Amino acid sequence: MREGFGAGRPIMLCLVGDSGAGKSTLSNGVVAILGPDRVTDICLDDYHSLDRVGRQAKQITALHPDCNHLDLIAQHMRLLRHGETIFKPVYDHSDGTFGPPEFVTPTSIMLVHGLHGLYTPELRRQWDVSIFLDPDPTLRVDWKIKRDTSRRGYTRDEVLQQLEHRRHDSEAHVMPQRETADIVISFAPGEDYASKPDNARLNVRIQLRHPIPLPDLEGVRLERGADGTDRLEISGAISDTATRAIENRLWSLMPTAQNLRADRLGIFVDGTEDRRSNPLAVTQLVLTYYLVKVTALVLKEEQRRHDAAAVSR
Repeated sequence: MREGFGAGRPIMLCLVGDSGAGKSTLSNGVVAILGPDRVTDICLDDYHSLDRVGRQAKQITALHPDCNHLDLIAQHMRLLRHGETIFKPVYDHSDGTFGPPEFVTPTSIMLVHGLHGLYTPELRRQWDVSIFLDPDPTLRVDWKIKRDTSRRGYTRDEVLQQLEHRRHDSEAHVMPQRETADIVISFAPGEDYASKPDNARLNVRIQLRHPIPLPDLEGVRLERGADGTDRLEISGAISDTATRAIENRLWSLMPTAQNLRADRLGIFVDGTEDRRSNPLAVTQLVLTYYLVKVTALVLKEEQRRHDAAAVSR
């Protein structure tokens, strides 16, 4: 395993959120920054139990737990956590069918994103860091329409109808997982978004329940709650200078991961154009910070177990 992620087992990162919440965008960004040689990305949509035609026939949505192989997900995540190769299903979003299954061998980081990653206690036990994406509803609807009409073959009216059809299952089965996540990330439009929408200048609120504390960062608002929950607010208008200062500050606290610094930080695809977002860059760097620090904790735990086993012998 490469420097910065040298634990003896894969680090398990889970991204959960409703359809269109930005899971793929954030996970693709993490892969681009850390490198595909370090990160294996798995979409839990592959574990749907019914294809698109089957869901329509049974009048069930993909957001309902009964429409997903949750037990198989938990089994596969346990195997990956222990460094084992799995043979997983594959779901094709372009036509809503299943493709040939594939082998997946874990790398340094397993990045798993989907609708139900925190749904059961057994699933929650698999993650070193869990994240729930909870964007403003206006953004989520806009993002889902843009994604499903451009990449999944739906019309705008079909997407809006699907959103209404899924509303109950979203509120009953997906959104409650927010309360169990280590980190909750909420993108929100600025005051002028309605007249001048710009996804590069979205405000970001990050709620941190993970036991690893985030250091003070100049240029953003960080509130430390009495309940142990930190709240970080990143303005959509954060300057290049402030963003670079935060980047330098966080990288200085990750000396073993300096080789991870990349020029893809904050890059996202807007339509067909690559753009950079300072708020997104800070968000991605905060996630990288937690991955590096969690790796250090895993290493310490592995060393503690090794020492204890040596003493017992």
